[in-house]
Parts: sequence; C-alpha cells; structure tokens
Amino acid sequence: MVSLPQKQPKIAIIGAGPGGLTLARLLHCANVPFVIFENDKSREDRRVFGGILDIHKGTGQRVIREAGLWDEYEKNVSYDAEELIITDNYNTRLFDGGSQSKGRPEIDRSALRDILLDSIPEHCIRWNHHLKKVSEDGTLHFTSGTERGFDLIIGADGTWSKVRPVVSQIAPFYSGVTGFELWITDPVHIDPDMDSMLGRGSYFSYGDDGKLIMTQRQGDGSVRVYILMRKPEGWFKNCGIDSTDSKAIKELLLQEYNSWSEELTRLISNCDGEIILRELYMLPVGIRWPHRKGFTLLGDAAHVMTPFAGEGVNTAMFDAFELAQAIISCPNDLDKATQTYERGLFSRATKVQQISWEEHLSTFEEDAGRRLATRMRYLIDMHNKGLPVKDGLGADVSM
Repeated sequence: MVSLPQKQPKIAIIGAGPGGLTLARLLHCANVPFVIFENDKSREDRRVFGGILDIHKGTGQRVIREAGLWDEYEKNVSYDAEELIITDNYNTRLFDGGSQSKGRPEIDRSALRDILLDSIPEHCIRWNHHLKKVSEDGTLHFTSGTERGFDLIIGADGTWSKVRPVVSQIAPFYSGVTGFELWITDPVHIDPDMDSMLGRGSYFSYGDDGKLIMTQRQGDGSVRVYILMRKPEGWFKNCGIDSTDSKAIKELLLQEYNSWSEELTRLISNCDGEIILRELYMLPVGIRWPHRKGFTLLGDAAHVMTPFAGEGVNTAMFDAFELAQAIISCPNDLDKATQTYERGLFSRATKVQQISWEEHLSTFEEDAGRRLATRMRYLIDMHNKGLPVKDGLGADVSM
C-alpha cells in the first residue's frame, strides 16, 4: 500500500502536449496535485499541428487504458486511416494495403488532445503562460511574471524546451531534412479525381532525388500533405521567400518537384490552407544528463526525434506513464522518483531514437519506396498469421 505523503508535493508541468497532458491525467487519477503551464492563450486558441496518430498497442494504447480513457479513445479512432498506398515519383503503385489491417487504428491529434483535456480539471491548467527561461533555483520566468516554490519542474515543452538547459547543455541539431505541412481542406470538391486516388488513409510517394510526398486523410475528410526534402540548413531562408506567403511557397515547391508526376504535384497546387515550414531537428541518439534535483524532462524535450518511425507521441505518453508511476510509488521523495524514472528513460529512449534515426536515413535512400512496400507486405502477413513483429516499422519498441 502506498503511504500518503506528509506534505502534498508542488509539481509544475511545462507544456500541454500529449506527454504533459498524459502525465497530468495519471497524476490526477492518483490525487497527486500539479499545475500545467501552457503557452497557448486558451484551449480554443491552440492550432493543433500534425496529422493523425498511430497509437501503438504496447505503449500509447497501454497508457490510455491505464489512464481510464479507453472508451473515449475507441469512440474517436479510425480503422480506415490505417490504409496505405505507396508509389514512386511517377505515381506507379508499389503497395496498396486496401482494407488490410495492421492492427493499429489511428486518431486525429486534435481528438486525442480533447480526450486528455476533458479528463483533467480546468483549474489545473494555466493558459497564456509563455515561459522565457528557468533559473537554477527553479524560478519560472514567464512573460507575465514569475512562479517559484515547486518541488519538481517537468519539462514537457517540446523540441525547444526552456527547461532542458537546466539539466543539459546539448541542443537539438538539424537533421538534414526540410519539410512543409500543407492542407487541402475540401478535396472531394477541389479535385474529385485526386480525392479518389488518395483513398481513406495515407499515400506515400518516394523519389530517388531525396524528396518525398506523404498525405494523411483526416477525420473530417480533409487531407494533410507533407513535403519532405534533403536540404542544407537554412535553405528556405536563403530562398528569400516570406514564410507566410503561401503562393510563393507553392511555386517554389512545384519547381522543386517539376520532374514528378502531375498527379502528385496536384497535391501541392491544390493546397488551399496554411503552409507551415517544418525544418526537422533532433537530439543525439542516446542523450542523457546528470540528474538534477527538482527537474526532469519527458517527450520531445528529453529526446526529440524525426518522425519517420512514428514513435514520438507513443514514447512521450510512455515517458509520462513511467514518470507518473515513479511519483505515485514514491510521493515522499520526488528526487528518488525522478532518478528511478530517468534510469529507465535513458535506456528505453535510446532504442527508440536509434530506430527513428535508421528510419530517417532509409527514407531518403535510393529505392526507399520499394523497400518499404516489401516491409509492409511482411508486416501485414505477420499480423494475419497472429505473429509478433520484432523490429522495424510496426514494432512496439518503447517498452
């Protein structure tokens, strides 16, 4: 039986992303007090970037069950979103998964966020708190003032974490890939042929020129388009184009992809929403830091990776689960709890980072599309036979 703490701990969670919200939910279920500080002005103000999420059985799904949110999760998942088509840059199909399931339904990022937000008290989140820096003594410096007196500060504040510098001087570095996130809001009316071509799930097109186009069908029928290219750091800035000038960005991308099939470049020309620059940064594989009393990190703040293995959100949620378990098991000694958590984190995250890095490299190698198609056929065959997948795409490696 867990003994009650002599004094309730004061815990600050920086960031209301999937990791921070998952931690908050788990602590709330155990009656451990906390406060989340979030940069967004309000719940409604937030722009949720990124597409649908593949929540893995052994990590993200397990945490959702532990958090008592499985019923709400199941109401919002889509099995159609599992569908995958892979082509080359001439739009020749290399793989068409059709309705074959990989056993991993997907969920809109915004839906997962709403489930988590609805599961914690509103008064536990302080919106419109933009963190500028964290002092060595644990003082949180916001644009609106300071907060202090916390027993534990948890950085769940993403790639450019303001908490990380307190525990580590290692900063994210450029991965060699620049991307753009585009939006086709009403594809069935904008271009019915394109809409039909894309199907109900994902559509991945690989070139041998260091370029890639990926699309994801969203729950509302819209399509997110990801343009990814190997480029030197600062390439887009050196192009001299305003990052808010969608028309100029589309013209630049169409020029970059002028040797690709017209069926695929329509994914660029048909974009009618905001275009977001995505220069991909990462932390070194195997990053760790000397334990610092009163501070720890989770999710991208701890081990940001490029997205090509689909492990980021799953790993962040599992980080939150392990940290919550450590705190709940040792509420009178948060320092011991965070040391226990960090020992497991470093070992576990290193494995996921390594897989993500290998996926990053292989994604832009010659014949990447054909090799992925072969792997997907293998994965589906293993799933249909009821056999576990030991490595590569589809592996639950975050355990």
